[in-house]
Amino acid sequence: MKKIDKLISTSFIGPSFLSFFVATFVLVMQFLWKYIDEILGKGFTIFEMLELIFYYSVTLIPLSVPITILISSVMVFGDMAEKYELSSMKSAGISLLRIMFPSIIVAIFIGLFSILASNFLKPAANLQFQKRFLALRKQKSALAIEEGIFNNAFNETIIRVNKIDNDGRGIHDVLIYDHTQNDKSLIGVMSAKGGEMYTAEEGRYFVMKLDSGIQYRELEKKSKLGSSKSEIPFMRTYFDQWTKSFDMNQFDAEEGILNFNRNKEDMMNTFQLFRSIDSFQSNIINNKEKIDSRIRILFSGTPSENEINLTDTTQVIQNLKLNSGLKEMSAVSITKDTSESGIEKKNNISTVKKIPKIIEGSTFKDTAGMEMPVILKKLISQKDIHNYQTINHFVESINPTDYRDVVVKAQTDLSRDRDELLMLKNTNYDFTKLNHKYMLRLNQQYSWAVICIIFLFIGAPLGSIIRKGGYGYPMLVAILFYMIFIIGTILGEKLVRNESMSGLKAAWLPCLILTPFAILLTIMAIRDIKFNPAAIFDFFFSKKKSKDMPI
Repeated sequence: MKKIDKLISTSFIGPSFLSFFVATFVLVMQFLWKYIDEILGKGFTIFEMLELIFYYSVTLIPLSVPITILISSVMVFGDMAEKYELSSMKSAGISLLRIMFPSIIVAIFIGLFSILASNFLKPAANLQFQKRFLALRKQKSALAIEEGIFNNAFNETIIRVNKIDNDGRGIHDVLIYDHTQNDKSLIGVMSAKGGEMYTAEEGRYFVMKLDSGIQYRELEKKSKLGSSKSEIPFMRTYFDQWTKSFDMNQFDAEEGILNFNRNKEDMMNTFQLFRSIDSFQSNIINNKEKIDSRIRILFSGTPSENEINLTDTTQVIQNLKLNSGLKEMSAVSITKDTSESGIEKKNNISTVKKIPKIIEGSTFKDTAGMEMPVILKKLISQKDIHNYQTINHFVESINPTDYRDVVVKAQTDLSRDRDELLMLKNTNYDFTKLNHKYMLRLNQQYSWAVICIIFLFIGAPLGSIIRKGGYGYPMLVAILFYMIFIIGTILGEKLVRNESMSGLKAAWLPCLILTPFAILLTIMAIRDIKFNPAAIFDFFFSKKKSKDMPI
């Protein structure tokens, strides 16, 4: 190893460790700042809190690594430029890229470490964090009730205990407000002299057993017959013992503030994500084939390949809201009496003859309320369906007393087919959303490693341009670019949730945004173009502008 490589490597590794711990600490503090009110006061000890913080900090490694590279590169190359070491190397004929070569190797290894952390450390830490938090939350549920403080942790129930015994089980002077009725304005209050509280069935239920109390309950309002005034029934119940159980599932991590169970992709490595994505895509293809086959049978009677195009499947499903169509069919006059006159029968036949026109010109509304033209005419391939004479023969062959049964059966069949197709469509929609979410997480594991290299080509040239080392000005500049990375990451995730962008594009969006900055700054550093923000400000906003823009 040459001395220059050793110098750059040793200078780069030291600040990297320090920057990594600083970045991780800042991100952990952001987590605590957000959730501290939800965690404190729940009976957690300091060691349990430290354990949770440790697991959470491990999950932040892939996010901490990029800013580590950025801060270290700006500090190292800014310090070398400030001491004119870079100028000496360049005057000796060494290019900037050659000077950056050792730091590039270090950045590649750090990027590989980020991939390993995303595949092994982060999933395991997420799982342990969730399990530990769930176990602690169930163990400390009773301690969440404090003396003299109204507790609203339980759904639609507010509890106040004036005194708790040292064993944490006995309670005195209990007051409970019950808001479980449909009308929340109705009063439901219970007071008791004492009792006990405990957990049952391995923490699944929180039980309060109260002694010597009164329950006040307001019932639904009822209007008295013949009177404009309304009476409010009121019930008062005295009890010697009353037991109330609260379901503790509401405190699970799945339903709680951290919401980890709903993001199972955070607990998977690359191989598990690949298997899940492959399963989603297979289900999507199978459901599309079922939809296509069902539509062929529904509109053509035989599953012929030439009678329907696969590209029309989505449009058919979106337009297959047959409620209005069924209403039109229900408008057909149907008689029950077998002694119906010939004129009435003729009118019925004439009305049925109009059904194809009604269907052809009608519009259906989808769940979003948008009207779209029906494409039934395009999909129907049987010529006899358009042949009014055939319909006349069919109608004339039906016994007038069976008209209602025929139409009702048709309505039932259409409703069943509609529900089946809509169910397949909704299932495909859910699979597609999951596919994008898992694809986003899979690609983020590698895009966050690539961003380490991009940040190196931003930080090193930027440090050589600004010629400042230490944790002052370089830290400020590094945070600005890291903010762009975080904003791009959050924007991509929101676009995936809103179904405006695929998971693949959203994962690589920050890289696409920051790559032009890396190229521009590297070119400026190689050509020794100085960057003077104050001069640029004067150029744009001063009254006397110079001819040449200072760069």
